[in-house]
Amino acid sequence: MIKPPPSRPGTAPMLRFPRIALFCILLLPILGAEIRDPMKGQQLFVSKRCADCHAVRGNGGRIGPDLGRTAVKGSFYELVAAMWNHTQVMNEKMEESRLIRPSFANEELGDLLAFLTFLNYFDEPGDPKAGRALFSQKHCIQCHRVGREGGSSAPPLDRIPRGTPPLQLARDLWNHGPVMVPLMRSKGLDVPSFNENEILNLFAFLRSQGPRQKTRDFRSAGDPIKGKVLFATKGCAQCHSFYGKGGTGMGPDLGRADLRGSVTLLAGRMWNHWRGMTAAMESLGMATPKFQREELSDLFAYIVVTRYDGPLADKAKGRNAYIQKGCSTCHGMDGRGGIGPELRKVTTGESRERIAQRMWNHAPQMGMSMGSRQIPWPRFEAGELAGLLAFLAEEWKEPGAPAVK
Repeated sequence: MIKPPPSRPGTAPMLRFPRIALFCILLLPILGAEIRDPMKGQQLFVSKRCADCHAVRGNGGRIGPDLGRTAVKGSFYELVAAMWNHTQVMNEKMEESRLIRPSFANEELGDLLAFLTFLNYFDEPGDPKAGRALFSQKHCIQCHRVGREGGSSAPPLDRIPRGTPPLQLARDLWNHGPVMVPLMRSKGLDVPSFNENEILNLFAFLRSQGPRQKTRDFRSAGDPIKGKVLFATKGCAQCHSFYGKGGTGMGPDLGRADLRGSVTLLAGRMWNHWRGMTAAMESLGMATPKFQREELSDLFAYIVVTRYDGPLADKAKGRNAYIQKGCSTCHGMDGRGGIGPELRKVTTGESRERIAQRMWNHAPQMGMSMGSRQIPWPRFEAGELAGLLAFLAEEWKEPGAPAVK
């Protein structure tokens, strides 16, 4: 639970995010994905007064959504589109609260987005009382014993050390599937599936029943470089794609699928996919993968990082957005300006983070100018924004200029 210490009136609460720092050390810089620094991002979340309006898992402001529990999707373009589309409402709320709208310099917006991306990566504490009920409801009690209650046809589950990470238990559950699933079916029992926080609650109960002893080190913050290799060697790449790239289409597109939540919640969704996945792999003559040590952590780290990078931008779609959303009305089709500033000098060759940051900082002046001309505020889908940022970076580039990174 993140608990801010008392703050003086008029100052932002000093929220703490201890595990974000550990994770960012493992993520920077890797896989060619342009992910900035989550540690700096968490500092900006406080210093830019985001915490005055937004809570993180119940701690912080109450004006805006709780960003530790809201449905924030994973790609760079989805995050920026959500912020941009929220601009007008946010400006009104900040004026009502007499807060100064934040602006960003250097790489600050990229750092803040990195923090928001990994904010929900780690688990919330589960509810052991709810987990006790799930132990019966999910039929675990039919085969497994905890204390004096339960069956004896499977290993007892009251010997799990209390410090065992939930993701380690999720890995063990997955590896146990080839034995457990046929046994449950032979007994006429439904194979359990998990909704919302059920898997965390079940694991919280099991951990609460175990001995207080030291556990072997286990990294829930995995290594995405190793995860990329595992994605291929475990057969994931055979069926799954990212934003339409790779795979055969037999499995969900992991760029577009709903994979919000912590790593253990992701493991729960993966478990729910067991029946369909094992059947598909069997039809391809492939064995169901098993995971050793931190391999599942590494695999999930790779998936999160690759999702953040987003789909390939469609420059033609960006050109259409530039016209249809009214950008060309003020900035000119050639980007030389007019009512609005000249864009070609400040966006050509710039990174997507820098261009998005310029747009954000320009939004208040843009809103007043558009309002006076009765031009509606532009809202973007993630794909439109990806194309627009590519268009602004490349459309007016001189022949032979280096590609935008």
